[in-house]
Amino acid sequence: MAASSACVSILEKIVSKDKDFRYMATSDLLNELQKDSFRVDSELERKLTHAMLNQLEDASGDISGLAVKCLGLMVRKLSEPRAEELLRSLCDKVVKAPAKGKGDAQRDIACIGLKTVIAEMQPGGLAATASSIITSAMLDGAANKENADVIVDSLDILTELLGRFGALVGALEHERVKATCLAFLADSKAPLRKRAMHSLAALSAFMSDALLTGVVGTLLGQLRTKGLKADLVRSYVQAVGHVSRAVGYRFGKFLPEALPLVASHCDKAGEDDFELREYCLQALEGFVQRCASASRAHLDELTKTCLVYLKYDPNYADGDADDMEEDGGDGGDDDDEDEEEYSDDEDQSWKVRRAAAKCVSATIQAYPDAAAELYKRTADPLVARFREREENVLQDVFGAYVALCETVATSARGYAADDASSPLVLLKADVPATLKACAKALSAKSPKTRIGALGLLRALAAVLPENVAAEASLLMPGLLAALTDKSSGNSSLKIEALSFLQLLLSSSPPVVFQQHLPGLAPVVFANAHERYYKVAAEALRVCQEMVGVLSPKGAPVPGPLKPLVKPLFDTVMARMNAQDLDQEVKEAAILCMATVVSSLADEVPQEVPQVLRVLLERLHNEVTRLPAVRALAQICSSSCPAANVSAVLEPALAELTSFLRKANRVLRQAALQALAALATKYGAQLDAAAAAGCVEEASALVSDAELPLACLSLRLLVRLVEAQPALVPCIVESGLPRAIVLLGSPLLQGAALEALKAFFSALAASGAPVASADTLLPQLLAVGGAPGAGKQSQHAAAQCVAVLCVSSKVDKIVSTVNRLLLGVGKGADASQRLSLLCLGEIGRRSDLSGVSQVERAITGSLSSESEETKAAASLALGGIVCGNLARFMPVLMGLISGADGSPKQQYLLLQSLGEVIATIASVGQEKMDLAEGDRDQVLALLLSSCDGEEECRNVVAECLGRLALLHPATVLAALDEKASATSPHARAVVVSAIKYAVVERAHTVDARLGPVVPRFLGMMADPDRNVRKAAVVSLSAAAHHKPVLVASHLESLLPLLYQQTVVRPELVRVVDLGPFKHTIDDGLELRKAAFECMDILLDACRPQIEATTFMAHLEGGLQDHYDVKMPAHLLLAKLSASEPSTVLATLERIVGPLEKTLTTKVKSDAVKQELDRHEHMLRSCLRAISSIASLESSSSCVPFQAFLKKTVMVPPMREKYAQVQAERAEAEGGDAMDLS
Repeated sequence: MAASSACVSILEKIVSKDKDFRYMATSDLLNELQKDSFRVDSELERKLTHAMLNQLEDASGDISGLAVKCLGLMVRKLSEPRAEELLRSLCDKVVKAPAKGKGDAQRDIACIGLKTVIAEMQPGGLAATASSIITSAMLDGAANKENADVIVDSLDILTELLGRFGALVGALEHERVKATCLAFLADSKAPLRKRAMHSLAALSAFMSDALLTGVVGTLLGQLRTKGLKADLVRSYVQAVGHVSRAVGYRFGKFLPEALPLVASHCDKAGEDDFELREYCLQALEGFVQRCASASRAHLDELTKTCLVYLKYDPNYADGDADDMEEDGGDGGDDDDEDEEEYSDDEDQSWKVRRAAAKCVSATIQAYPDAAAELYKRTADPLVARFREREENVLQDVFGAYVALCETVATSARGYAADDASSPLVLLKADVPATLKACAKALSAKSPKTRIGALGLLRALAAVLPENVAAEASLLMPGLLAALTDKSSGNSSLKIEALSFLQLLLSSSPPVVFQQHLPGLAPVVFANAHERYYKVAAEALRVCQEMVGVLSPKGAPVPGPLKPLVKPLFDTVMARMNAQDLDQEVKEAAILCMATVVSSLADEVPQEVPQVLRVLLERLHNEVTRLPAVRALAQICSSSCPAANVSAVLEPALAELTSFLRKANRVLRQAALQALAALATKYGAQLDAAAAAGCVEEASALVSDAELPLACLSLRLLVRLVEAQPALVPCIVESGLPRAIVLLGSPLLQGAALEALKAFFSALAASGAPVASADTLLPQLLAVGGAPGAGKQSQHAAAQCVAVLCVSSKVDKIVSTVNRLLLGVGKGADASQRLSLLCLGEIGRRSDLSGVSQVERAITGSLSSESEETKAAASLALGGIVCGNLARFMPVLMGLISGADGSPKQQYLLLQSLGEVIATIASVGQEKMDLAEGDRDQVLALLLSSCDGEEECRNVVAECLGRLALLHPATVLAALDEKASATSPHARAVVVSAIKYAVVERAHTVDARLGPVVPRFLGMMADPDRNVRKAAVVSLSAAAHHKPVLVASHLESLLPLLYQQTVVRPELVRVVDLGPFKHTIDDGLELRKAAFECMDILLDACRPQIEATTFMAHLEGGLQDHYDVKMPAHLLLAKLSASEPSTVLATLERIVGPLEKTLTTKVKSDAVKQELDRHEHMLRSCLRAISSIASLESSSSCVPFQAFLKKTVMVPPMREKYAQVQAERAEAEGGDAMDLS
């Protein structure tokens, strides 16, 4: 009602003769239309529509502009009949406006209005009708041969409409638009050809395959026509390029004909026809970007064509490149002068070179798996073009080389470091020549060229910092010139130079830059005083890296560099003292000063108190307190005697302690680290009361709700115990109860568990009565022995008991062991398990051979009725063996040999052996190792146990793999020999052992594994499915931990892996269960493992994977069992991001499997587990669909869009899909905080 009253008032004012009244009335209407509550009756709708159409013709441009905005909103508020009437009126104004005079202005504003309406219109009922009305009217306008302007406007509006609602335009209209556009492509007027080309491209995204084939056939047919005018050839080549970009992967089937045809026109173009060559190269770039898979077959031709035109400059004699390299200093400058003097406004050949550079860049980015070959072909030609005289072209040349560097860095993971065929090795060899060319570019007069060269150098330094640093003398003149550039508005040049310098200093050996520092430092100091905050902040970061050059790893400052220390300090101090600075500069100054003081305090000891006072002030400031906390922690960790914070110790401690109560998690984390550094260095000087307050605040953070903070808090408490034993009672009162609660948490693991062990060890070592082993031990045993205690809690409690006994000043090992022995074989199961675990952990850390009952008690528990007790006894036996290998190893070997007829007993004993081998591998052979005789006996025993029960075989495989880490040559030779065994069980064990022999860290076993890995993993061709599965799992482990071991062998391994993804009928059997039959697929686990392996390979060895073949096998997984579909959906989502063209090329085929997955119904009597599995499968499928839908060209796949509309965007699937999209947006939009 309120809207109607307001509109009536507006209508009265809108017809006023006063321009200001009309403007205000139109503005008021716009405000009303923006309200969600806007509603009017049909009569008022009619009047408003009529008024706005009249306002379009208002003499005032401001009023007609507001009317256009009103129309965009009105089309969403009006009833459909009125909206259709409005659209027809607008179309008439476009198509039937008078040819001259006011008619042009009216048509222009009507065009803007109609485009606004199209942009604002929402998909739905009106959109379909509106599309038909507008298309029909614009086609009529395009048929107006008397007024070319009407045709141009009609085609423009058609392009806008088809871009948004092409799928809603009927098939008949598609035919009419196609015929109209193709006809105009042959027109003599260039503007008409251009508009028709854009309309055709917009339509092509929604054409049927038959219509698209007809359009492309016509375009290519015209290009094959001999004697075609040059301007028409250009239009048809452009049209082919636009259509290919619009339809994406669908154009792939036309590439065998289109690509050579376009390339031939590029070669046959007239001498001065630069435009045609540019359009041809742009089309080729589009082919590579949108149809990468189909273009792969033409890679040689593409690269050759691009490189030919990369140096295409017919109007300029560049001279021989080799001669130029030999000229040396002055000759190079003369060449620069010649280039600057050369000018020809008519020369447009630079557009050809620019298009060629972009095409080279697109090719490099599209085929990372061909990085080595592409590098050999493109690196030298790109470096040669660093002498390019046209600035716009040079930027694209630099961009192409940066893309090459990034692709090389990515693909290098699949090669050994010394592999001569590695693209990284090739790049390394070319660094000197590349830097020489860059140094020349840095001397150019144009800031844009110099910025581009610095960006390239930064990309190169990110890949090969040491190689770039080795040639730093070449770059210094250009860097100094950039940093001292006096031109106004060249801050970007300085920022780029400083950013490159900071990267190079941080990643290069310090000695390399010591010779350059005297000339470089004053320039950097001057930049630190710049008014522009970004320059100053970057300069301060460079100053921070300079400290490492002045004093590498705390070494004394070399004599010639000592004069730089005081200016460095003064520069940073001036910025640190200033109050009116940007936050970025403040933070950079504080962190830089922390580095200066922690490394160079002995050079300027008199200045340290001043720095500490300022730091204390910054701690009080909310904006600067976080960097100040980090700075204080760094200074406290310094080994320089002059870096002493005793003067501000008390206020700093109080301030840092107060930060532990703040809500900011990052601040609390930094404060804990700073307090730990303070306690480590100045713990004895801390005020007892202040330290007690710190203990209380830190103890409050010991909780499994924030394990990273709990870990840091425990470390701080350990430092305080070590520094001030008098604080132990306070710590026991405040921290111990929370530590005991944390010990019982099922989440306790990793760093937090290590910190908790250190905490109990420190308490025991303090010797304080309140923290004695006698006091703490019952509490630890109570936690681990509680009836509801989980396995994790018991294991954690056992480790803490062990460190407590070992660390105690009074020898508590024997008495504790005797106490624990009383609980073995008696009492509750939880208590027995804890006693055994404690014995094992104590035995691992000390020799228990002197306690005679230990061996008998543990071996006796191996026969317990409780499976969990037997498992604990197995671990305990392994633990005591580690304490004295000479005494207990023969006992263990005898027990294993004696249990040959008892698989369950043998399994437990093999687990004990596994514990021993794993412990030796973790602590290092220099501390403990098997005697040679024991090693041979263990190896022989393990190899003879390869045919046991499945659970025993799994343990044997793990033991063999761990043993290979200790004695690679002996064990791998034995495994190689055993791989030929007739028993499939033995072969499966052998290949499974490789999984455990591959570790993430560098290891001596790597050199031995390299030659034998292909043989072991090649067992994916074994006739036994269990052996094949073991080989697949081992390939996954190798690719995850050491991709370099398998990358060079994937050419032979991938076909074997792909064979495992196929459903094998011979592995499917039907079991008759009487009233019903049950189908069992014995190959399911193998297929699941194969797809999981493909997932790992896609991440670790992407350059070695041929995407088309990979996708072909992924299609099968999308139609498989639930367990296979889950990893297949994840793979599809990943492949959509890394290889969109490959996914799009198969999109029509995978729509069916995706739709079948989403429409599958669970049985009416399904249990909760089945319902949950089904829900997980739906969500994984929707994630894959969301990834595909985010691809630009997916909108041109009609079956996929229909699938979205019919299946995905309907309740209740629509709500699930919206949730998945929200999760995706959140994951892509926010960076997770690292608190580890």
